[in-house]
Formats: sequence, C-alpha cells, structure tokens
Amino acid sequence: MDKKAKKILEKYKNKRAGVFIDDANMFHTQRELKRTIDWRNFKHFLENNFEVEFIKYYRGAYPKSEKIPSKIRENNLRYAQILKNLEFEVIHRNLKKIYINKKKTKFIYKCDFDAEIGFDVGACLTKVDIVIIISGDSDFVCLAKKLQKQNKNFLMLCFEYKAPWEVRKIHHIFLETIENILIPK
Repeated sequence: MDKKAKKILEKYKNKRAGVFIDDANMFHTQRELKRTIDWRNFKHFLENNFEVEFIKYYRGAYPKSEKIPSKIRENNLRYAQILKNLEFEVIHRNLKKIYINKKKTKFIYKCDFDAEIGFDVGACLTKVDIVIIISGDSDFVCLAKKLQKQNKNFLMLCFEYKAPWEVRKIHHIFLETIENILIPK
C-alpha cells in the first residue's frame, strides 16, 4: 500500500464507518480487469481499519419476468447470498433494459443507485464518523464536498483503472493497492 493510503487509514483508524458499495460501477471494471474483489478479505480490511457499523451493497437483479438463462439467474442469486452470509445488507433493484438501436433488437441492462446511495448516506450521518463509498463514479464527488462542508469524513475506494480525475482529487484509496483483496477471474 502506498504512503498516501496508509496516511489516510491512520487518520481514520477505528472511526465508525458506514460503507456503501455501488455494484453497477464495480461490476464492469472488474470484468474489464479480469479480476474480482474477494469480499471476505475486503471486509477484513475494513474491520482492521475502521469500526464498521454496516456495509450496504447496492446491486441490480434480473426481473422475474425477464427471460434469461437459468444459470445466469442462479449465479446472480448465489452471489447475493454470499454477500448476505458476509453480513452485507444487499439492496436490490430490478435491472432496466435499455435499447441501444432504433429497431430495439440490441439492449443493455442498467441499474443506477447513485441517488439512493446519497439518500442513505444522509440518513446515517449521526451513526457514523466516516462515509466510505466503493465506486469510481465521479457523481459521488459532489457528495464528498457536501459532507466536507458539514465537517463529515468521506473516503472513496475505487479502481485506479478508469478513475476519473475528479475522484483523484478527493480522499481516495485505489483498490489495487490493498493486499489480498483482488483475485483473478
């Protein structure tokens, strides 16, 4: 871990932390890097550095009406159960089908939790000393600045790969620098 990250962790050592994980942002980056986060080791990292009050994991789920291969649906449900077994609070919202051509023959699935995460952060501020967002989304920079104006602590954990310049200017730690949390897919 680099000196900057160590300094940040020392500053917030044993602070009460609320952790918010934006799966939509993390999912695609992990896929592109061909590496995945070992959530058990990640949780240990958090617990070794903070007094973790809760971990909320925001993720999309396929609507029951959507016809997708059963193996994909089973893997999606299995992944959610792994997170629940680690005592993460898993918050689901149905994925939306977004058509990307005029004939409506090609589509992507999308699920955006930025606003909901922002509301949940606001609701927990009396319970935590530091808000930790796991995402690389620059939309959270505004949240970081608003919290800072209220003398609240904020930290973003994200991949250096594709981290926007705005994120690089706020308190952040790159996931690649944390030992034993990334495993090859």
